[in-house]
Amino acid sequence: MRLIFKLILQVLASALAIFLLARFLPQYVIFTGNWLDYLFVGAILALTNLIVRPILKIVSAPLIFITMGLFILVINAAILYAVDWFVEALTIQGLLGYIFGGLAIAIINAIIMKAYKKTKPD
Repeated sequence: MRLIFKLILQVLASALAIFLLARFLPQYVIFTGNWLDYLFVGAILALTNLIVRPILKIVSAPLIFITMGLFILVINAAILYAVDWFVEALTIQGLLGYIFGGLAIAIINAIIMKAYKKTKPD
């Protein structure tokens, strides 16, 4: 049950991150959908972060080590590029859009997951 709740929380956090990016960085992130599209993008981001991201981190572990963790920004940007390619309602412009977007999504997800872990009863 906790895994399902955590996945739903990640979907909502990713949808919130895309909403905030489209709201505050309109020169980089353009979103033309409704709230269901935000949830759809959040679900795709949550699933790719759950399935694809660990594989990419294992494969690129030497690069992550050499760059002292900065290559994770490239992984986040690549995942965001794949989601942008898959979803028509989302348009991200330029390399800075992918980097800022990946960074913002990672920060928002980390904050929400940290708050969930603090309030979770043992």
